[in-house]
Amino acid sequence: MESYRLTTLIQVALLTTLMGSYLYEGILDPTHTEWLLNEGDLLQHFLGWHFFRHEAWGWPLGALHTFGSEVRTSIVFTDSLPLLALPLKLIEGWLPDPFQYQGLAALAHVVLNGIAACLLLTRIQTPMIVTIAMSLVIAVMPAAIFRGPGGAGHETLMAHWILLLAIYLVLFRPVPNVKACVHWALLLTISVLVHFYLFLLAGLCWALWWLLVTLKRCCITSLAAAPRWWCGWLLYTLFQPLSVLVVMWAVGYLHTSEGSPGSDGFGFYLSELLSFFNGYSYLAEIDRSSFLWFAWHPSIAGQYEGMSYVGLGVIALWGTALVLFLRQPLCITGYYRFRAGALVLVAGVLFIFALSDTLVLGRLAFELPVPWPESLRGLLRASGRMVWVLMYLAIFAAIHVLVSRLKKRALILTASVVLAVQAIDLSRWHHYFHVQSEQAASYHLEEDPRFNGWSSPRLTAALAKHQSLELTYASDIVAMLPLAWLAGKYHMSINVAYVARITEQTISAAVAPTRQALLSGHPSSNVVYAMIDSDMIERACALPDMQCITTALATFAWQSTDKEAQ
Repeated sequence: MESYRLTTLIQVALLTTLMGSYLYEGILDPTHTEWLLNEGDLLQHFLGWHFFRHEAWGWPLGALHTFGSEVRTSIVFTDSLPLLALPLKLIEGWLPDPFQYQGLAALAHVVLNGIAACLLLTRIQTPMIVTIAMSLVIAVMPAAIFRGPGGAGHETLMAHWILLLAIYLVLFRPVPNVKACVHWALLLTISVLVHFYLFLLAGLCWALWWLLVTLKRCCITSLAAAPRWWCGWLLYTLFQPLSVLVVMWAVGYLHTSEGSPGSDGFGFYLSELLSFFNGYSYLAEIDRSSFLWFAWHPSIAGQYEGMSYVGLGVIALWGTALVLFLRQPLCITGYYRFRAGALVLVAGVLFIFALSDTLVLGRLAFELPVPWPESLRGLLRASGRMVWVLMYLAIFAAIHVLVSRLKKRALILTASVVLAVQAIDLSRWHHYFHVQSEQAASYHLEEDPRFNGWSSPRLTAALAKHQSLELTYASDIVAMLPLAWLAGKYHMSINVAYVARITEQTISAAVAPTRQALLSGHPSSNVVYAMIDSDMIERACALPDMQCITTALATFAWQSTDKEAQ
């Protein structure tokens, strides 16, 4: 059995590596970073890491001081994948400068998604060919690929392997021994270092697992009958959450100048009721993710957060499993029934939460009177992401029905058809991401009219000699990200940065000292100023000994040296 599992895992790893390489081959070169200037969130993720790698170590470990020097933040709030950023900083002196891992991370997530699916499938005695076929389907699910480069630009949210491993531990680690506790500790720690939403979902699975363990123990023995076990229970109940909190503190979750998040976005970043069946792409350049199935335009723009089209192959899988189940209902053994039922219940609640306070059905929208707490609405305003657990449970449940009801030859044929239909249905979708990565590979900053003037010898000399680049105005903080890229290129700090949940008040406070310095006529000799507001440009460039150069994106100003003045 172990050799079968290892052989299957190796084959899945190799095949998913090929699939991921096809999707992202143009962005796998870690030394090529200019393509990120065409991105929004991905550029933010790279810049968080790029500034972080050149800073001295401090506490918290993930704190950022030069990317938004006037904003209290960390690599957590730039979504810079601390799981890679922290260990890579240890060897940053040996890495090329610049070095981006966004493309490599996307590839790794595809491979890990397939491996995690393979682990689950081998535990339910799925034949090798079926396991490989279904693992390939799951590795590149549209819901995961949509999140990464070329799509929504959140490569960290491609890590659905975290959810799959959490499901695995709930189902197949029923005994709370040292091995199970270590596995959970590793998974929760890793998920904290990847993305908060994935950590929350993994944490809910852990809480469910521990609750089931506790209920089982309560049925077996009383508190008085096994005091040592219950003492261990109490210690672990306290230790596991506390250890996660320490990791969160260390990586920078608490290092922020923002207050408690508001509920802005809840009810907008939602999922529709039929999100699994809507082949709409949510991307401007391609109208549909499906080549063969239906697609309808979302009635609320923020529905992209709940994008979870499963593909026609999976829809066919569900249909086949439903027919087989209705003909002969599947009897799950008592060992798994309770755990599987509890998982389905949690997934169902998460799905309802994903709908938020609005039930969306195509172009129709109805109020959903569920009194979700305000704190929960603010913490998880992108509620549409909560549909993923139910999606994967439904896929594995369907595969389990087929494995239980079909003979091996029919099972292999069915899995092969599912894979083929899925590949055809998503062919345009996958080709789109392939083309996007090719275009990224051929991108060069010098050919982009947005950055005309950046190669000016005067400007490059000024940037090389000064310590900081400071913005005086940032009405659109995302549009200002290329200025942060420019600062990072010359190893300068920048006063304000695009980070998660940043508010207009924080941005205004961050640029206020810079504006005041120029308005009072006392600019710093260590600063290059970047201005887009005409009044400030006029005031700053009129100051004595100020050098100014206007580019397509902004006007730069700095105090001239005696040599420059001559």
